Amino acid sequence: MRLLSLLLCVLFLFSPAALAEETEPVQERYIAPTPPPGAIPYDPAHPEILDEDMIYALSAIVIEANTGEVLFEKNADQVMFPASTTKILTAYIALQMADLENDVVTVSQNAIDMVPPNGYTTVPLVAGEQIRMEDLIAAMIIKSGNDAANAIAEFISGSIDHFAALMNETAQMLGCSQDTHFTNPSGVQDINHYTTARDLSIIAAAAMKNERFASLVQQTSYELPATEREDGRSAHPRRTIYGSTAILNPESEVFYPYATGIKTGFTNDAGYCFVGASTKNGIDLISVVLYGGDKGRYKDTKHLMEYGYTQMQSISPESLYAEDPRIIDVMGFDTNDPMHGELALGIRAVDESRDMTIIGRADKIDMLRQNFGQISSIKWTREFRAPINVGDVMGILTFYSENKGTAEYELVATRSIAARENAPLTLEQIEAYTASDENPWPRFSWDLLVPPGLLLLVLILIIRFIHRHIHRRIKAPKIKPVKKRYLR
Repeated sequence: MRLLSLLLCVLFLFSPAALAEETEPVQERYIAPTPPPGAIPYDPAHPEILDEDMIYALSAIVIEANTGEVLFEKNADQVMFPASTTKILTAYIALQMADLENDVVTVSQNAIDMVPPNGYTTVPLVAGEQIRMEDLIAAMIIKSGNDAANAIAEFISGSIDHFAALMNETAQMLGCSQDTHFTNPSGVQDINHYTTARDLSIIAAAAMKNERFASLVQQTSYELPATEREDGRSAHPRRTIYGSTAILNPESEVFYPYATGIKTGFTNDAGYCFVGASTKNGIDLISVVLYGGDKGRYKDTKHLMEYGYTQMQSISPESLYAEDPRIIDVMGFDTNDPMHGELALGIRAVDESRDMTIIGRADKIDMLRQNFGQISSIKWTREFRAPINVGDVMGILTFYSENKGTAEYELVATRSIAARENAPLTLEQIEAYTASDENPWPRFSWDLLVPPGLLLLVLILIIRFIHRHIHRRIKAPKIKPVKKRYLR
């Protein structure tokens, strides 16, 4: 009896079910997260107040996209399953390495067979179908086609395993932690396929810097052109694929007008996930929600985004200057000038295409306001003397940005100031007068001749006076006549 019991225990330990539970625990159904008892509810009227308990997802983060500054986090370093948000990294690599216009991918049977049959999304594709890389990436991102992700991986790296190795190398290169590891390009559930909210935000921020990626993740539909197989037979007619990112849909109750993407994901083990992006008042944010609710992931995303916008401000150098514009005193102004020659200078960008917007927390923007003179310099380009016309450039202001280099701005007159009557010519007026004269010789002018003529006349009179005065006072000495002497 004892021997039989021991044998049954050994058989149980080495049974497939026991091995599966030990190496890869399977969650049979999704369990929606709920707030802890007594949690303070979120108040839309006060988005600046956000507590971890107000975010239902188990793990979340929101960052400023350009600097990576973390604005809020909840268990952001907890290892989680990413589900289809994995495809963000797959798309990022494909956009970096493939020729979108000319690369044509032939879909293998393996790329199709590697998609598990239990509810994973497909485009769908068929074996032997030839499809442009650009269309394949769109199908993967918008429709979340797992077969498309596999086809991309095989085209770039030769196999899914080799592509997974490339994904891990890329994640490390972007600055992800050791708590991120990928085994496939699509997010199919695997116990060794995991990441963190913080690392996903890093990957998403890098991907959003690619214009093509940023354009794709905003779309809720895409027109796939007709495709053929290798042997020339038709694979699919022209068709429209649709995405399911409700936060981008204006007709959805969870629509967020500032949302610009990015990617949803779901498995029983990963829960409902969403990596989001939004833009408001020139501020770009990235959020990550892992293991949230179906609609709750979008609500969490909006709460994260709105909180982020209360923490960040954006301002341009022009606006900073306009808060305390430079005022100069003009010389030679008309005596009737109401401002007595005082002139406020406006600002105008030399290169209007350059975006020098400053983004940072409120205390950083306030510090820039207080120290604007230390992060800019002015070179005056003309004399502060009337007449001055509105729009005249008085100087060039150079602004020094922390991470965007330098930019130049013209300081312009905001009003016209007339010159006082009979005021002497300014140096600029004299130079302009001389430059406009085609005659190489100076023009004759009594105004120019009389002063030196009078000076010369006075000098001559002085010399004549001195000459006459000297001759009158100096007399020739009298010489006595020499007497004649005779020799005897």
